[in-house]
Amino acid sequence: MRRRRVRVQPSKPAMILSLCVGIIFVLVGIFIAIPTFGLFGIFWTLVAVFITAGNVAPMFGKEGHTRQIIIEDEYEDLTDDPDLLDPNTSASAPYASDAEQRLQELQNLYTKGLITRDEYDTKRAEILKEL
Repeated sequence: MRRRRVRVQPSKPAMILSLCVGIIFVLVGIFIAIPTFGLFGIFWTLVAVFITAGNVAPMFGKEGHTRQIIIEDEYEDLTDDPDLLDPNTSASAPYASDAEQRLQELQNLYTKGLITRDEYDTKRAEILKEL
């Protein structure tokens, strides 16, 4: 199993916009929804407070305004099943297949002119180094 960690960092302007819109919704709840709709207005205001707090809390957290998402790539181990194991293949076959697909995709991007030759060479070297 291969694990990749990806950090997602919301932008500060997005966090500030979330805070401003949240405050507007809370104020609408307090001054319009509660007096007009009663119990529904209280529900509206509480939901607005929780959504605003949830969106703004990471800005004041221990790690600043970053959140971490873990993406796991899993490869099935075929060495336990003798019917599926080909003596000509190695245990790294899933990695080779993955690298082959990545190299083909990289070649397609280069052929279509979406990446430069330098980018192609750099990424190709990275993929081959992982083998």
